[in-house]
Amino acid sequence: MADPFEVLREPARRVDPDPGFAARLRARLERAVLDPAEAWRGERMSITGTTLRHGDIGHASLWTPDVGRAAGFYGEVLGWRYAPGGPPQGRQVEEVAPHFGMWEGEEPASVFLAYVVDDLAEAVRRIEAGGGRAQPPTVEPYGVIARCRDDQGLPFAVYEPRPEAPPAPEGPRGGDLAYVTIEVPSSAAARAFYGSVLGWEFTPGSIPDGWGVRRGGAEIHPMTGMSGGAERAAVIPMYAVDDIRAAVAKVRELGGTAEEPQAKPYGRLAECADDQGTRFYLGELGPA
Repeated sequence: MADPFEVLREPARRVDPDPGFAARLRARLERAVLDPAEAWRGERMSITGTTLRHGDIGHASLWTPDVGRAAGFYGEVLGWRYAPGGPPQGRQVEEVAPHFGMWEGEEPASVFLAYVVDDLAEAVRRIEAGGGRAQPPTVEPYGVIARCRDDQGLPFAVYEPRPEAPPAPEGPRGGDLAYVTIEVPSSAAARAFYGSVLGWEFTPGSIPDGWGVRRGGAEIHPMTGMSGGAERAAVIPMYAVDDIRAAVAKVRELGGTAEEPQAKPYGRLAECADDQGTRFYLGELGPA
């Protein structure tokens, strides 16, 4: 099976492990000097970024039927720019949080999430005990990763980051993945599964069978919700924009669909689909 995380690969190089400031500074210098196109690229990845915790989303990848077409669409709507090089079926988006890529040819058309875990072997054990499936872990430059499916068929991955991995970029800003909704047929089953694997805790949301996701009493990174009653499991992203009306107009101009923005307590939200039918939300965050 092709690896949608191929776009996150970077050249092998020797790095002396060192915690804290020195490790993060060294990683940043290596990106700038050795390989400005590598997967950890981005000025947003500052030394003062957020340290990822067990259960956070460390990487995300948009699975799309046509990656070139998707790159053009989201580049126009969200202002995304892409790192040069990499495989033809993949793209790596620059300067967004969390690390975000695109991959062509995987099903379903959705967003594939990779979660940080403290102990990959234990996470895989819990996945299989909970009715999910996990492929054998592989050692990659960015860490040790296992591709998986949950007990309702949703693809995802779990990985242990390398010790010197840089912190998560601060956000959200325009173009960032600001919020994730995990739609599932059974929220009860999903809450039990992800609660066991990732230590997630759930609080009732504002819609029927909607749930906020937390860990240790704090929001996970980025903010995530869960919704039950879906026909099939899927991940629906919300991308932050600075001007939602302009972004909605651009979606429609490029052949996508977009509802009129709606005022919410956290800002304005528009439900959309791209020109290949993949669903997403746009959010202008702040006072509505």
